[in-house]
This record gives sequence, structure tokens and C-alpha cells, in this order.
Amino acid sequence: MELLNEYSGLFSLLAVVASVASVIVAVVIYCKQKKDHLQDLKDEYDAMEENSVFPMGLAEREYYGRKRYLQKKLRRK
Repeated sequence: MELLNEYSGLFSLLAVVASVASVIVAVVIYCKQKKDHLQDLKDEYDAMEENSVFPMGLAEREYYGRKRYLQKKLRRK
């Protein structure tokens, strides 16, 4: 029991370091997922722009592509 009392400060420091490390790992994972999500959105947008169902001009394709992107971001149908 005396040993635990002697090293209680060290144990507290280790607990703080472990909690900070877990927060850092969570932030890194969040940033990676956000980057992947944005890349998926970009890939989908590019695919929609390249594969038009019917012939239309570049301005119309950009308009409908942007509209679809906004609908997806806003989760509307």
C-alpha cells in the first residue's frame, strides 16, 4: 500500500497523458474521415459531370451537378 502512495503522482500523470493521447487519436481519425468523405463527394461529382444522361452544355451540366451536390450535402431528395 505504501508503494501505491509513493507513486500516486506518477499514476495520475500517466492517466492524464493517456487521456490526452486518446483525444489526439480521436481528432486524427475525425480529420481522416472528413478528408475521405470530401474525396468521395468530389469523385461522385466528377463522375456525374463526366457521365451525362442526355446531351447538354457545359453550363447546364455545372448547374445540375452543383444542384445535386447541394442536395446531397443538405440530405434532401
